[in-house]
Amino acid sequence: MLAKFAKILALSRQRSKEGHVSLPRQLGEMIVLYVLRDVGPRYYHTAGFWRRSLRWNDKMRHLNAREYRRFVDRVNPPAYRKLSQNKVAEKAIITLFDLPTPRFLGRLAVGTGLDAHGRSLQNADELSTLIRYNRLERLVFKRLEGYGGKGVRIAEFRFSGETLLAAPLGEQDDREWVSIEEYCRSTLCLSQGSDWLIEEYLVQHAVMAGLNPLSVNTIRIWIYDRSRTGPVVVTAYVRIGRVDMYVDNASSGGIVAPLDLATGKLRAAQDAYADRRLYPRHPDHGSGIEGVVIPHWDSVQSLAKRTLSIFPNLCFAGLDIAIGEAGPVVLELNVIPDREGAAFTDCPNATLLQ
Repeated sequence: MLAKFAKILALSRQRSKEGHVSLPRQLGEMIVLYVLRDVGPRYYHTAGFWRRSLRWNDKMRHLNAREYRRFVDRVNPPAYRKLSQNKVAEKAIITLFDLPTPRFLGRLAVGTGLDAHGRSLQNADELSTLIRYNRLERLVFKRLEGYGGKGVRIAEFRFSGETLLAAPLGEQDDREWVSIEEYCRSTLCLSQGSDWLIEEYLVQHAVMAGLNPLSVNTIRIWIYDRSRTGPVVVTAYVRIGRVDMYVDNASSGGIVAPLDLATGKLRAAQDAYADRRLYPRHPDHGSGIEGVVIPHWDSVQSLAKRTLSIFPNLCFAGLDIAIGEAGPVVLELNVIPDREGAAFTDCPNATLLQ
């Protein structure tokens, strides 16, 4: 507890020295926000409340964790959340309504796995047949219920003679290539009961790849359909992976860049920590971030709104949209998107309650 307080105090002192709100005022605001709004010091720094440009009224209009959870429970009834939280059900609904999404190839699981055409997909031999038949070079494996990028595996494939080899997606020359049998055993843990949705790997638009080439850098866009009167965009940001990452989630170490909703232009990226380091350029390889205009931005918003509308009784979601060369595609919905999304984007999310 003392260590956390010392860190917050050090951060507040640092911001004051940088010319932002004075140290006494920061401490006073943190106390008032905690007492009146139950918004803690970590959120205060993650949201950059120490900036002079932010109005006090806007700081007071951020929901605390308990209020946010109550809001989600009200607009997204728990009985309907599994429609999106289970990735097979979610993929089926999106595909049924013919919305663009990476091609579904099957469900890999011992005893129950099937490919998209109803053929058995339960072991390494059957996975190898799927890869050979479709001439696939990369695949995305997603746990049926995962979050934060932790339930995702991306593999590349190549042949050594007649033997099919697999390795994690990457650019390192020293990656270990193993047989497809070994990959299913050690990485996918198939014999231990793991259950995977398999979809085609998306080649992203050159602008998005320019942010970080290894990760598929996605747009997290909050959509809210208040009382089913028509969905609106609440806020949005782009999640960008680090140099050695193939996922872009902030919870896995990625950075986020807020989006201007009117223009689709990116602001400087930041990390997801209380330090709130800003990155106009990528911290690992220097590619530009601030000022980049997201391609197909109008189509992204339209697709996100249409996607929410097809899910029964769900009125709020953070959608993950990727952009391929042909335009945006839906990756998944998050029916309880991280509250910190509002902190990243200066979104006074108490407006959700109005």
